[in-house]
Parts: sequence; C-alpha cells; structure tokens
Amino acid sequence: MTKDFEHPIIHPYTPIIMNYKPYSLEWSRRRYLAEAIQQYFDTDASLDVVLDDIVSVLEENVEHHKRRAERFQEVLDGLKSLPY
Repeated sequence: MTKDFEHPIIHPYTPIIMNYKPYSLEWSRRRYLAEAIQQYFDTDASLDVVLDDIVSVLEENVEHHKRRAERFQEVLDGLKSLPY
C-alpha cells in the first residue's frame, strides 16, 4: 500500500541542484541515487527494505568481484606453471 505525500522529498519536476557538470559521470551517479531514494519514499518503503536492498546490492558486488578475482588467480597460476 502506498501513501500519496502532499510534498514529496524531491519534486519530480524540480531540477536536482548539484555541483557537477551536467551529464558528467558524477552528475549522473548523483541523479540516479536521488531518484532511487525518492522511489523508496514514494512507495513508503520501510527502513528494513531500504537497508536490505543496500546490503543485497553490496553483497552481489562482492560475489561478482570474488569470482573475477578467482578467475584472475587461475590465469595467473596457469601462467606461473608454464615452463620458461
């Protein structure tokens, strides 16, 4: 169940004021973060949902990078086992 807020945290038609050059990497990152945060407020998500999502995203990234590191280690081990 969602609640309609009289005044959203970030009004959808209000430009987000940032100290970054428009369309730069920093500007895009900040804008996407602001929009994602706003969605949690718009859907009245509980703190548990917000925290679970953040933890989940970070855990997925950790697992991805662990797999990549393991693959790099396999290649490195393979290179080290080659005769010189």
